[in-house]
Amino acid sequence: MKNSGLVKEKLGNKVTISMYKESACSHCNKCSDSAKIANDFTFISNGEDIKVGDIVTFEMEDNQVFKAAMVVYIFPLIVMFLAYFTAAKIGLSEGECIGASFGGLIIAFMGIFFYDKFIVKNKMEKSVKIIGIEKR
Repeated sequence: MKNSGLVKEKLGNKVTISMYKESACSHCNKCSDSAKIANDFTFISNGEDIKVGDIVTFEMEDNQVFKAAMVVYIFPLIVMFLAYFTAAKIGLSEGECIGASFGGLIIAFMGIFFYDKFIVKNKMEKSVKIIGIEKR
């Protein structure tokens, strides 16, 4: 997956960029620059000469992006259905089964939050490859 963004901060080998939105309207001049920014992303630089204000084009491994999408979109549904069928198997009423499925969904999202914060962030920081640097 290719993306680009404006370098906001560089501390040692950690670079923080404001990623540009990837859409057809993100590159026109009709709206302000703040409307073109999606969010901030931090990664580890491999010695490239990057300075604050540069525009960096980078690429992340497709398998990392695919794994993240699977965890975020599929895992909560699986947990939700498992919680429902487990509650039904132990003899709870229909309403209690629905409550258990939403409880499983909440637990799944909490798990994703901690998985993202402590595991995925470190993997993503290391899997970024710089393709191009536009000096400002």
